[in-house]
Amino acid sequence: MRLRTSSALALAAVPAIALSACGSGGASTTTSTTTTPAPSPSAPATPASATPPPITPAAKGDLAGITVGGTPAKPSLKVDKAPFTTKETTAKVVTEGTGQVVKKTDMVVANALFVSGKTGKTLEDTFAANQPQQIPVNQWIPGVAKGMLGQKVGSRMLIAMAPADAATLIAQGNPQSGLAADETLVAYVEIQKVGFKGEACKVVTSKEGLPEVTAADGKAATMKPTTAAAPKQATAYVLKEGTGPVVNAGQTLSSHYTGMLWTNGTKFDSSYDHGAEPTPFPIGVGQVIPAWDKCLTGQKVGSRVLVVAPPAEAYGAKAQDKIPANSTLVFVVDLVKAQ
Repeated sequence: MRLRTSSALALAAVPAIALSACGSGGASTTTSTTTTPAPSPSAPATPASATPPPITPAAKGDLAGITVGGTPAKPSLKVDKAPFTTKETTAKVVTEGTGQVVKKTDMVVANALFVSGKTGKTLEDTFAANQPQQIPVNQWIPGVAKGMLGQKVGSRMLIAMAPADAATLIAQGNPQSGLAADETLVAYVEIQKVGFKGEACKVVTSKEGLPEVTAADGKAATMKPTTAAAPKQATAYVLKEGTGPVVNAGQTLSSHYTGMLWTNGTKFDSSYDHGAEPTPFPIGVGQVIPAWDKCLTGQKVGSRVLVVAPPAEAYGAKAQDKIPANSTLVFVVDLVKAQ
């Protein structure tokens, strides 16, 4: 399965951009329509020398000198007197949400509007594009991550980011961005959701309605098709629960897997077809099909999991090698290691 190259989220995901360099592995869990974007000021990569600072909650402050305007759907930011600077990343809650509190290991769906504290110029605006981003907290720009940490879902906040938490990393990772390494970035962020876009994975405790699979250590799994209707929602059934740590979004998960067609049980791929070693891939960051991101995060290392991926959570209407268009897929995945 080819690993999916991540789409560039402008400034919000400097550490995550490095994942777009991952090549094709033995396992192919991605749509062929996803392409690697060309370098741009809004798609920097983080070099090895640019080490992000640790993620701790941002300081609290009024951030006088920054005005939030516009509407909830299309907010605006104005730097009242440029340049606006801060030596410490600082956050102000504009509207407090009522949802769960954001943790370091969470996947977060959020909108963000970025402006330069130096010039007041808008650098990136996912509100205007109506494209909220789905990224693990620890893979957003450190300044944004610090501002979101400990806040409630539904909150809207203003974040002024010290250079070390944003501009320095971006300038080092992408000199073409035009950002100065010593400038302050300001962001207005709306936390929409903890979790993934769309429906969550449905974890079931009964095999009823699922195909019968046979899986032995060291061999590709086999499957006996079922006459039941295929689920419309990504679905997981734990065949064997492991005793290791929980898999978190943003980790590299090494696994053995077999992929089969729901309709007839035909195998279209297996890690065992490519060697004895488990296949590593980033999990929870959009580089594998949505069903894998949704259903394998939260599982324990050592588990063997049956994952059913309907077309909308797999390859959709486009055929992929041995996979016909609009296919529901069945995977048996052994979670070997996560780090």
